[in-house]
Amino acid sequence: MRLKIAVFVSGKGSNLSAIIKAIEDGALGASIVCVVSNNPDAYGLTVAREHGLEVFALSHKGLSRQEHEAKIVEHLQGLGVDFVVLAGYMRVLTSHFLNAFKDADGFFRVINIHPALLPSFKGANGYEDAFAYGVKVSGITVHLVDEEVDHGPILAQRAFPRLADDTIETFKQRGLEVEHALYPEVLAAIANHGIHSLLLNSLKTVRT
Repeated sequence: MRLKIAVFVSGKGSNLSAIIKAIEDGALGASIVCVVSNNPDAYGLTVAREHGLEVFALSHKGLSRQEHEAKIVEHLQGLGVDFVVLAGYMRVLTSHFLNAFKDADGFFRVINIHPALLPSFKGANGYEDAFAYGVKVSGITVHLVDEEVDHGPILAQRAFPRLADDTIETFKQRGLEVEHALYPEVLAAIANHGIHSLLLNSLKTVRT
């Protein structure tokens, strides 16, 4: 199966770059039908344009959350999107948006990556919160989105160590390397075997 995905970004788009590379290298059977951002100045949009991808940038400023989401859903209609892939999208999606991508089995076809081992350290500052807490091991989680923040069925997790001499910058850089490997791998597993294979196999085991 060749996935059709819409990738949502708000900033640099480093996970977008990793996904694009996996597609171009043949490691991920997918096509990016649109890159969406709530930040018209996001560097991720530049990355998308450099690779000839369609972009849809719509600032959320001056719009209610539902108005903003409705315009995005309207744009994506007709593109045959299999999954929405959140790659550093700094907006919480409401049930209004999620219901537009509801699977017949009841889950939402929206995937997120979070920089901590959920259910620990939810929220926008996963790296910082884990580091401040003093964890010896942290990790990355890829999960399906639901109506709760940083919640929903976990598709995969992968751990990485905190080293004794780490700063928050080196800690985050090690985590980003894991993100950039894990996200394309999970998407490739979905493309090759379907989302249900991940859900049924309950890939919640932390891998180091």
